[in-house]
Order: sequence, then structure tokens, then C-alpha cells
Amino acid sequence: MEQQQPTDDNVLSSKILASGIATLLIPLATRTMSNKADAAAKDAEGKLESALGELTGDTGHQLKGKAKQVQASAMNAAEDLKDGAKAVAQKVSDAAAKLADGKD
Repeated sequence: MEQQQPTDDNVLSSKILASGIATLLIPLATRTMSNKADAAAKDAEGKLESALGELTGDTGHQLKGKAKQVQASAMNAAEDLKDGAKAVAQKVSDAAAKLADGKD
């Protein structure tokens, strides 16, 4: 099977796509670190509130603490999904750059 040489337009488009994806990933990485820290803080807050509720016998604090822990788990799951999307985007960017350079 004969391999086609990339045209200048295809190479330029691939390079623009690769640089655009990279530009999007840098701020995403910064937000992800912040969101993971927020989730850890929310989890710690929930554990403390739940423990306070257990010590005082206040079921309201126990429930609020457990709810915050569930919220933290959801925040972590969302960050895991973002990390997966980021990994896929990086692979697409790498493939586009490789294609632009004319490599298989």
C-alpha cells in the first residue's frame, strides 16, 4: 500500500491542533491539582464533622459529615475522569504531531 505524503496544509493543521491541545492541558493540570486539594479538604472536613456528631450523639452532624465525605468522593471521581480525558487528549496530540512530522 502506497503511503501518501502529508501536504503542507495537513502538516500545518496537525501542528496547530497539537499546540492547541497542549495549551488547553496546562491550565487543566493546574485546576486538577487545586480540585484534588479541595476534595481532600472536603473529605477531612466531613470526617471531623462526622466524628463530632458521634462524640456528641448529634445525628445531624453525623449525617452532614457523611454527606461531605460522599461529596469529596464524587469530586475525586470527577477529577479521575478529567485525568483520563487529559491522557486521551495527550495521545491524540502526540498522534497528530507524529502525523504532521510524517512518521507512522
